[in-house]
Amino acid sequence: MKNASIENLMEIFNENQDKRICVLGTTCTGKTTIIHDLGIGLDMDEEIFPLLSEEETEYVCSTPWTEEIGKKMDELVRERISIQPGYPMFGTVLLDCDLIVYLHISDELLLERTNLRNTDFMNAKNMQQKIEREIENSRIETIILEVEEFKKKFSI
Repeated sequence: MKNASIENLMEIFNENQDKRICVLGTTCTGKTTIIHDLGIGLDMDEEIFPLLSEEETEYVCSTPWTEEIGKKMDELVRERISIQPGYPMFGTVLLDCDLIVYLHISDELLLERTNLRNTDFMNAKNMQQKIEREIENSRIETIILEVEEFKKKFSI
């Protein structure tokens, strides 16, 4: 694992155009904002939700978030979408990829952002811990970006 800053994100993407890149972060880490601000990447939610039934959507969006819900979402995402080189996928599920870019957020900033978005902090924290375990177990090259570092540059 190595650390980088948000200013390096486009450079990371450009240097790895031939790789399948999975950009992971819990809710409120700014994934969608980065996609819009940089004009690059696909939003995993936008890719998967049109492919889910009403019942599947209702289940994976239920609260509180649990490991069981996370496992079901992982299963659905892995069955139905994949990452293509040159199109980084931003989301919460680790897909088959060649490079992981992990958006790490501190508990303090996560609490601030979940409060602003009226989102449950513990659900977001549980999801973050699951993502971190998956990254650790994956043995896939990983670059860590601290969300705090790019708070100033992007309005997230």
